[in-house]
Amino acid sequence: MIRQWFATMNETLDAIIHRYPLATGEEKNALRQQWDMLKTLSDDIIESWLQFEDKMGTFRDMQQQPAIAPEPHKYLGSFVKGQGYFKLHMFKHASEQLEDAVTSYPDFVCARLFLAMSRMHMKQWNEAQQHFQLIAAVAEERRLQAIAFNALGCIQAIYAHLEQAQSYFRKALETDPAFPDPKLNLESLQQGNGQLQLQFGSAELQTLVQV
Repeated sequence: MIRQWFATMNETLDAIIHRYPLATGEEKNALRQQWDMLKTLSDDIIESWLQFEDKMGTFRDMQQQPAIAPEPHKYLGSFVKGQGYFKLHMFKHASEQLEDAVTSYPDFVCARLFLAMSRMHMKQWNEAQQHFQLIAAVAEERRLQAIAFNALGCIQAIYAHLEQAQSYFRKALETDPAFPDPKLNLESLQQGNGQLQLQFGSAELQTLVQV
């Protein structure tokens, strides 16, 4: 049912995109009205989905009773919303929610990781670097620590500090040899063809971190 509804919305949007360039003034107004309706529906869906994810996160927390349970829970709603926005690639909204979570609970490494990744996607390298440096120093999970080292290597590569970048990629590999991203990044740097294709663990984080 839901898939069919989304398919109908996509078909309607495809028709608008196809017809708009050749439409007359009056028809363009009608197409814009249809687009406005789809935009409203889309916004409502996203908000409802985030509320649903918030409740799902609350129930998961009740079941699993993770290590963070004894701490105040005021940051959990912001984290779940931020994680949701991140998965939708709405990184500005994600960073706003995740900043709230990290401000409320600075030791919440998962929230700081998603925040740092959001900053990476927004090309806010300095802010991302500060968070990743802290994560690399305090994270207890080897994969999370390796993600932080790898991301720091990517930032150094972006700044053209290639020796420092390679050093961070090697640290990531030493920390977690099974993590593929730093190996790929190191190979990309060593090829030296001027076209870097950097992997900084964003997709890995979405599947690895569950709360």
